[in-house]
Amino acid sequence: MHPQKLVAQTLVIDPSGRTQSILLHKSKLLAVSGPLQGREFVINKDVFTMGSGEQNDLILDDSTISRRHCEIQVVPEGYLIKDLGSTNGTIVQGLRVTEAFLSHGTEFQLGKTKIVFVPLQETIEYMLSNKENFGGMIGSSVPMRRVFHIAETYAPTDATILIEGETGTGKEVLAEEIHRHSKRKDKPFIVLDCASLAKDLIASELFGHTKGSFTGATSDRIGAFEHADGGTIFLDEIGDLSLDLQPKLLRVLEKREIRRVGSNKVKNVDVRIISATNRNLKTELNNEKFREDLFYRLSVVHIELPPLRKRKEDVPVLTRKFLLEFAGEDAVSQIVDFDKTMDAFKNHEWPGNVRELRNLLEFACYSGHKPLNLGAFLYMGKNQDRQSAPVPVAAEWTVDHPFKVAKNNLIAKFEVAYVSELLKKHEGNVSKASRHAGIERAYLQRLIRKYKLK
Repeated sequence: MHPQKLVAQTLVIDPSGRTQSILLHKSKLLAVSGPLQGREFVINKDVFTMGSGEQNDLILDDSTISRRHCEIQVVPEGYLIKDLGSTNGTIVQGLRVTEAFLSHGTEFQLGKTKIVFVPLQETIEYMLSNKENFGGMIGSSVPMRRVFHIAETYAPTDATILIEGETGTGKEVLAEEIHRHSKRKDKPFIVLDCASLAKDLIASELFGHTKGSFTGATSDRIGAFEHADGGTIFLDEIGDLSLDLQPKLLRVLEKREIRRVGSNKVKNVDVRIISATNRNLKTELNNEKFREDLFYRLSVVHIELPPLRKRKEDVPVLTRKFLLEFAGEDAVSQIVDFDKTMDAFKNHEWPGNVRELRNLLEFACYSGHKPLNLGAFLYMGKNQDRQSAPVPVAAEWTVDHPFKVAKNNLIAKFEVAYVSELLKKHEGNVSKASRHAGIERAYLQRLIRKYKLK
């Protein structure tokens, strides 16, 4: 549900013509019925949370309210209320919604409490970066320049950062750029993918182990936190970290000390922690799959990377960047009707986000066609569900396609089928699977991410 009238906005322009910020009216919530009737609550932060849990900005003592029920986000278009997977839902103007914009007088109901949204005369400033890039990340859209502003502000600090966003939005790229813009830039940047590690090995990967601590531990081994000492550790897919390991990670965050598996000796570490997830951790809190205290420790600074479909004005500049990377400086001149192609690209939803765009352009550039008609590659393989059952290797091929295209299609289908069966055989244990296949674990992890396999 999207009410038509949004809170009034004012753009603040610097003399060069660059929009530096957006002014929005500060707003308040007025409880018109229920236990809080007559009380007012000013929205004084970018994300204002509501629920029965004690950490919320508006606490509702109501058994029908989830711990993290919903939140109101300040976004460029105004104020957006989002349900957080609550049990009984968020009701806006009589309709249960996933998200909706709020305008003057909009009513919404949470359990027994009915609330009215009321803009005030005072304004708040939604700051944007005056740059169109943050290191290797680029984008002139308002959502990306908001991301760049937050990254520029907190990269030089040691603040713990949580990056949320769909698969393929560039979470690892942003984490590495934050490290490069920090005082730790000359120290290690260690990446650990929590989703790809076997549950029985992840503690060892994080904290290390001593010789003989478990079967196969033939020598002492330092973990990711010790490797990252002095630098930054990036915990990708933190939402997949098992509940029994979450208290140990919380201890590292609070004490900055670790203990190897099988050892009683505590070691201090000096690390900055950046984590990322494609899950909604606030919903995971409601489902008791993620610890609330750990969530607050990880999200001292919160950055939400927008999907490509919400920043389509960035598609042309991203396309130019990737074409330069794959085909050199004259690549754009080799594209058939570049502007028309960009119109088609902007109409595409890009479910795989920036990664999908990059993969398409890499595939197209290596196809050998000149001049290059990118539009012909846009929907190639669109109906293939890469997370479904493995594609048989006896895939169709035809001489109607150029040799390189047919070959790459066949290789891709083989890789999906082989890796899927390999993971199934070893019950998702990436280390065992890579040893069995005779390939590096890092290469296997890249294949898993490339084809979005589980």
